[in-house]
Amino acid sequence: MIKVKLPWDKQYLKISFHVIFTLIVILGLGIFIQNIIPITTAIGILFSKILSILSPFFIGIAIAYLLDPVVDMYQKRVVEPLGIFLKKKNISLFKNNINKKNKDKETSRILPTLLTYLTLVLLLTLIGILLSRSLGNHKGFRNLDNLVNSIKIYVQSFNNMITNLQQGLEDIGFLQEAEEALTEFSWKLGSYVQNITLLAIEKITKAGNKVIDLALALVISFYLLKDKRKLLKIFNQFIKILLPEKAYNRLKYFWFDVDMVLSGYIRGQLTDSLIMGVLIGISVAIIGIDFPIIIGMIAGIANVIPYFGPIIGMIPAALMGLISDNPMKALYACITLLILQQIDGAIIAPKVVGESVDVHPVAVVVSILIGGSLFGLLGMLVAVPIAALVKLLLIRFMERNTEE
Repeated sequence: MIKVKLPWDKQYLKISFHVIFTLIVILGLGIFIQNIIPITTAIGILFSKILSILSPFFIGIAIAYLLDPVVDMYQKRVVEPLGIFLKKKNISLFKNNINKKNKDKETSRILPTLLTYLTLVLLLTLIGILLSRSLGNHKGFRNLDNLVNSIKIYVQSFNNMITNLQQGLEDIGFLQEAEEALTEFSWKLGSYVQNITLLAIEKITKAGNKVIDLALALVISFYLLKDKRKLLKIFNQFIKILLPEKAYNRLKYFWFDVDMVLSGYIRGQLTDSLIMGVLIGISVAIIGIDFPIIIGMIAGIANVIPYFGPIIGMIPAALMGLISDNPMKALYACITLLILQQIDGAIIAPKVVGESVDVHPVAVVVSILIGGSLFGLLGMLVAVPIAALVKLLLIRFMERNTEE
């Protein structure tokens, strides 16, 4: 038997392997590009589903982050002085407890967290009472019973008109000829009403789900605030296990920068908006424009958006002034709000927000425009802190390179 020896060459084998591998990669990329739209759609649906399921958790984290300074304030100003006072008086909150020290540590943030939530509930209740009184005392709402009676009279008159019209059409013989058209019209009208009803039920169901998500988020934020130290300790240990020491230190310093910028902007901006909302509400009430509390709330919320927010907050005050008994009140309101915005930009905002988010006005406007075009209102809200964070990271990067 004759053995045939094939001319195998290692160089040819290497070239063949590269060619085959390149063809497989090209084929795989072609298949991926061909199916990229269904893949991205499926990934988007899965991602939105996960976000929808975990939305109470993320909202709870946001609420806990915003309320954490209030908890710390109650801890330092109320709970700790109260503990020192009770210790001097030899009064203990926990009697006959062997593990008293551990119990004190666990309870140290429960009292300030409860006080924070009590403050939040009282604040929301006060806002609700003020809104209800503002609406109830307004002259447009005092005669609500008369309005309901007028609507009933109009409905009865409309029914009588339809009855008379139907009788007249029967007398002239027109109703029989238009019966088919009226039947089709009534069917379309019933279908339209049914669709509106289903849409309203869907919206009410979604609103109920949002209320449930908010309630769950409040519960989650309560436990996050109460167990903050324990959770941070576990998280730090977990990160130390996953990352090398150098990467862990960089991540820690990065989080410090993020917390400094976010806390300096978000909490400061919310405080500034609260102050401006109160000042605008009082000023509008002095001018004599209706619904000053609602206008102050709208202006305060809109003030969160730099530069564009004051313009948005000025619109309801001007509109309510125009429809009042004296249209000149709209001009007075605009002038007053412009003066308040100048005071806010020169005095209040720098003191409250601080210099940690000191960004050039051009960068602020550009970041708001980009954020608004990409993500709408949410993008406009987060554009400035993101721009401030990018600026801070660039400064840290240049400082590190200069030191090296």
